[in-house]
Amino acid sequence: MADLSDVEAALAQLAVTATYPAGTAQVSVAGVTVTIATGWPEPQQLDGIIAAGNAMVSVFPKPGSEENTTRFVPVMEALNGVPAAQLMLTVAGNRVAVGGAINPGEAASLLVNYQGYCYGVQAGDSLLSIAAALAALIPGASAAGAVVTIAGAFDIAASVSVPVAMQAEIARQRREFLISIWAATPAIRALLGPAIDLYLKAAAQKRIALPDDTLARLIYRGTLEIDHLAKQRIYRRDLRYEVEYVTSSGELDHTVTSFGTAIAPAGGFTLTINI
Repeated sequence: MADLSDVEAALAQLAVTATYPAGTAQVSVAGVTVTIATGWPEPQQLDGIIAAGNAMVSVFPKPGSEENTTRFVPVMEALNGVPAAQLMLTVAGNRVAVGGAINPGEAASLLVNYQGYCYGVQAGDSLLSIAAALAALIPGASAAGAVVTIAGAFDIAASVSVPVAMQAEIARQRREFLISIWAATPAIRALLGPAIDLYLKAAAQKRIALPDDTLARLIYRGTLEIDHLAKQRIYRRDLRYEVEYVTSSGELDHTVTSFGTAIAPAGGFTLTINI
């Protein structure tokens, strides 16, 4: 899930791109070295930056500006859709060929004469070991290489269960962030301020991606210049941006391949499940 620090880091990265459009190995838009960091500046670090004639950009959540905007009932959904299975099971008569690629977490499922059998692919498996494992589960089955032959089978259906990353939005909040420019001269501030502000206002930044693959909404809320530190040669400008972002909960589920499969756990009783 994304939290406050993730939003700060995302805004800081946007500031880096705006300040160093040609990359951090090249000169900044202000012609000086610009330190970009999350959190409130440490006085000693800031003094050193200003003394060297450079600048700093800090990203800090404005105290008292948070608001709960939760308005959706949590629903688990596939985060990036249902991925295609890497393993392949091909049925021909009473034979099942195991092919494709090995992807731990997938499960090979066979419905033989309306009875389900399933084997979960493990790290270190091969096509041959998967075929052997399936044959060991099915009465009257044998494996030769990557082909399973099932004696007495009159109906065989094959499918592969795949792991699916699921996510639900459990809360939503918005908070104002201060993107503060601390410059050694008004001229440096005048170069940095518009560059960052215009970049953040661009259409591409209306929705910013967070590490949990959710999108946060970015809204401009104002600009403030502060010159009461001019005696210390610090010229400051605050860009105020509101960010509405999601708190999410995730889990790993698997696609259903057959229904009413009976398994016998170690406890000795029989349990019918969907796999």
